[in-house]
Amino acid sequence: MDRPRFSWLEGWPLATVLYLVLVVVATWPVAQVFTERFAGDPYGDFWKHAWGHWWVRDSLLQGVLPLFCGLLNAPAGGYLFVADPFNCLVMGLLLSVFPLVTAYNLLILGNLWAGCMAAWALARHVVRSAPAALVAGAVYGLSAYVLAYPVTSGVTETLNTAWIPLCILFMHRSLETRSFRDLLLAGFFFFLTTFSCWYYGQFMVVYAAFLLAARGVGAFRAGGPWRWRWRTWRQREALLEQFRSRISKALLDLLDPLFRIVAGLALGACLVFPYALVFQLVVSDPANIVMPEKAPSRSLLRFQDFLGSNSPWSVSARGVRGFHNHTNLLGFFLPGKGNATVTVTIDQLTRVHYLGWVALGLAILAWRRRESLDEDDRSAQGYWLAAGLFFLVLSLGPVITFSDFSSHGVFNPFYYPMYWLFPMFHKLAIPFRFLALSLLALGILAALGLRRLSAGLSRWDGLGLSVLVAGACVLEVTLLSPAPWPLPTSPASVPVFYEMVATDPEEYGLIDYPFERPESLLLPGEFFYYQTVHHRPIPYRTSGVLSPEVARSSFMEEVRNAQTGAEHSVSAGRRLREGAVGLRTMGFRYLVLHTDLLVGPSLGQIEEALVPILGEPARFADGLVVFELTDQSEPETQTGKAGGVSREE
Repeated sequence: MDRPRFSWLEGWPLATVLYLVLVVVATWPVAQVFTERFAGDPYGDFWKHAWGHWWVRDSLLQGVLPLFCGLLNAPAGGYLFVADPFNCLVMGLLLSVFPLVTAYNLLILGNLWAGCMAAWALARHVVRSAPAALVAGAVYGLSAYVLAYPVTSGVTETLNTAWIPLCILFMHRSLETRSFRDLLLAGFFFFLTTFSCWYYGQFMVVYAAFLLAARGVGAFRAGGPWRWRWRTWRQREALLEQFRSRISKALLDLLDPLFRIVAGLALGACLVFPYALVFQLVVSDPANIVMPEKAPSRSLLRFQDFLGSNSPWSVSARGVRGFHNHTNLLGFFLPGKGNATVTVTIDQLTRVHYLGWVALGLAILAWRRRESLDEDDRSAQGYWLAAGLFFLVLSLGPVITFSDFSSHGVFNPFYYPMYWLFPMFHKLAIPFRFLALSLLALGILAALGLRRLSAGLSRWDGLGLSVLVAGACVLEVTLLSPAPWPLPTSPASVPVFYEMVATDPEEYGLIDYPFERPESLLLPGEFFYYQTVHHRPIPYRTSGVLSPEVARSSFMEEVRNAQTGAEHSVSAGRRLREGAVGLRTMGFRYLVLHTDLLVGPSLGQIEEALVPILGEPARFADGLVVFELTDQSEPETQTGKAGGVSREE
């Protein structure tokens, strides 16, 4: 197929500038507080992801592979594989120049821009119009899904949306041009997709199967209209013979595409295999500090509980309510800021699956006027419509619900067959993420509609219309969709106490308290971020769980009792003193109370219990109250100090 050439202005320079502007708008006010605040909700998961980027770089600089982590789950530590390796490498380079907050925000904005550009490149190839393809980048790269889940919630491995369109682009080009270069690029981008996010790599395998199935159906239908005659035996034999001949021809036609697709995927799989093997060994070890209790049930071929219980297996075991995918039919179309789905897993996650009515309107326009499209465009339109609907249904999970208010759902005709028959599909614990492929298909369909809408306009008018429509898609997401906007940001300031202990040559650990946010079961993620400054072991796992040794400590049990207002007693004081000695033996030196997280009389009750045992704490103007875990048998009589850390008024 001949592809038209585009002018310099219609090409990547315009797309680059436009998407940079739209990224700034979609993430506002991040550009305004770029060096002061993190992009992301304070209750989100980004704290631990930013910590992971820092830890990987810090380990590599020390000449150690980032596989065993002694900084978390103290005192034991444990094995840890940060499931965001590509962003870790990028952040490693950025951290050599910028502080963590600036590097993290650059990572966010850069990934968003790259996702837009990649979708634009794929759409330009499909619709043969660089200006019309601009809408595809906005629909895909700055969707409500992306702004809510990877950005606001901070699940940064899902931020790597750029490699998906590029992998798909070169899959298609390898079939069209039969070029070995395109096949190599398809394999390379499959590797980058998988290396960036396990889920997205698995999605590419599913997409490759869909592509081959679509080409097989096309080859089957190429024989002309089907002749349905079934009355006589001769007609039935003719019908069966027609079916056999068409199947044979379709299979023969699929041999070359099958070879090229499998070869590309195999090349990418060879590149990613060492990383996959190490990942599997780490998560399968009971000493891992993510979900060690699930390690024995994990295997290379089958582990339904890899990231959670979101599988048909859990549905059959616990019923429909046991599956928490948080995707429903109404959410695809319902605007309104109050309609975001907020979940509590490891941290609070915001999930939005709103598609956008501007994009849907353009896709509907293209379908209603499809008779004006040429044969190639109609074929592309049918293909991407089928792909979008297929992945949209998969994103609903094994049970299709109609709204957040639905207590029951209906059987998903696509999900269960894929789960039981398609290799590796059982590992997809969060089918919600399939929405990325649906949005990519929707963007391409919208680009077809925009090209049709601007068909009678001059080049400059068409270019202006394309820019306006791309901007309208982003404004709809920011102003009307359930995605939070202005984008939530979180402070990057670090309490002065952590800067002080960072200069202390002695080795010891810290215990930040409380373990949960007020009126929540969530661990404050800031504790991980503070560790990037003080470099001291803390007793938390990345799953938000406290180290078992510390959780069983009589000291921590009595501190929690005091927080709830339990009456003090001689036995409680004895348990506090013994527990403090035990924690000090484990290597912990300070208990750090965060007064902004202790509501009501909690702080006074804890201090009332601890001061007779540990002495007066150090108090800091930024809200920290620090007790030293002394091993003395009598209370500390000296006031104004805690283990050498001076009180700051």
